[in-house]
Amino acid sequence: MPRPRSWPLESLQLLREFGFSSALIYRKQDIAEAADVTFWITNLTSLVYAAIAYFGAPLIAVFFNDPRITPVVQVLAFTLLIRSPGTVHFVLLAKELDFKRKVLPDVIPTVGYGILAIVLGVLGFGVWALVWGKILEAILGVILVWLVVPYRPAFRFNTRIAREMFNYGMHLVVSQILIFAITNVDDAFVGRMAGMAALGVYGIAYLLSNIPATQITALVNQVMFPAFARLQDDLPYFRLTFFRTVRFVSLLSVPVAILTIFFAADFIHVLDPVKWGDAVLPIQLLAVYGLCRSVAANMGNVFKGGGKPQWLTYIALWRLATMLIFLYPAVYYWGVVGVSALSAIVAVVDWFISAWLCNKVIGASLRMYGRLLLPALAFAILSAAITFGLRTLLFGEASLLSLLFSGAVAMTLYAGLTLAADSELRSLAQRGLVQAQGLWNQRRPA
Repeated sequence: MPRPRSWPLESLQLLREFGFSSALIYRKQDIAEAADVTFWITNLTSLVYAAIAYFGAPLIAVFFNDPRITPVVQVLAFTLLIRSPGTVHFVLLAKELDFKRKVLPDVIPTVGYGILAIVLGVLGFGVWALVWGKILEAILGVILVWLVVPYRPAFRFNTRIAREMFNYGMHLVVSQILIFAITNVDDAFVGRMAGMAALGVYGIAYLLSNIPATQITALVNQVMFPAFARLQDDLPYFRLTFFRTVRFVSLLSVPVAILTIFFAADFIHVLDPVKWGDAVLPIQLLAVYGLCRSVAANMGNVFKGGGKPQWLTYIALWRLATMLIFLYPAVYYWGVVGVSALSAIVAVVDWFISAWLCNKVIGASLRMYGRLLLPALAFAILSAAITFGLRTLLFGEASLLSLLFSGAVAMTLYAGLTLAADSELRSLAQRGLVQAQGLWNQRRPA
């Protein structure tokens, strides 16, 4: 069970825009001309990469030893062409932080994809249910974003602006390619050296311990890079916004990671201890990796918003080099546990390096991270330890009921401790309750 991120078209998606979309978000001058440059670059490269995917599909099928992949990849290649006319429109919505207008082209295509995929799946279309769902999603997204965004491309191409945007965006492209390699090289080593069974264990461990980090990272990246790009000339507010984001992300990600570490064995016992028993320690180690990812998610946005995109490339080069050097001995001597431990160690070191570089942009110190993270870490460990003791005393052996009980008790304890120690959070919670009560009273019949 390899991780689901290793889809062949991912690599083409990384190259499709050459970083021009991020450069457009960062840019403060000549926006209309920069949008036109991005539009024509995106459509041209999408045409090239769609052709590569279409004609290269048989080679992909040979690599995976499955001829059924060929028509699937060839049809999905057209999504590159379908999505490209709407790319700049989505970027402009993100740049302006216009989330109200973004809801329509974001939500309806996803709902349409889900409905069509379910209907075709029930009718027996198999994997093609997902394929045609993706085609519908792409079509709806482009139509709707053109309806809500007034931008219309002009037939012009400013080479000076294109060079400036490429110089900014190329670092992001290189870093993304390196990250793609980093996040797949461990699969390759485990599958090749330890076999598919071990790769399945590693895949389930990664998936279970990184779902929160993956979701948090996606959400934070959508919002904070455009915000930081706007704040690049206001350093005090830039710094304040960054640390507030770190604080609220850590309030969620820290307890999730700690609970994962404490209750990994219980979860696997309920899931299938015979099949997945070897995944317990990898899950616990990769929870550390996931925690570092989620807390560091916003640091890359600081580099991009602060005009230092090349630092992303340098960090990714260090990570890839370290993984390539140590992966073989880690897998050879310790198997899945070894590669999980290596990923966790690299993530921790990477976090400190990223924080140090981030401080150079925003003018901060590591002590500021400590003030934000240590209370959340202490409260999460205390809550998880108390809950684990109660679970052992009341239930003995792990069960689905004991897991639900543990989750509810631990999060209640954590929320209580956090609210008791944080006056600002208490104030926010009180305001939220007042607003919710007001909305409820408005909806009640007279």
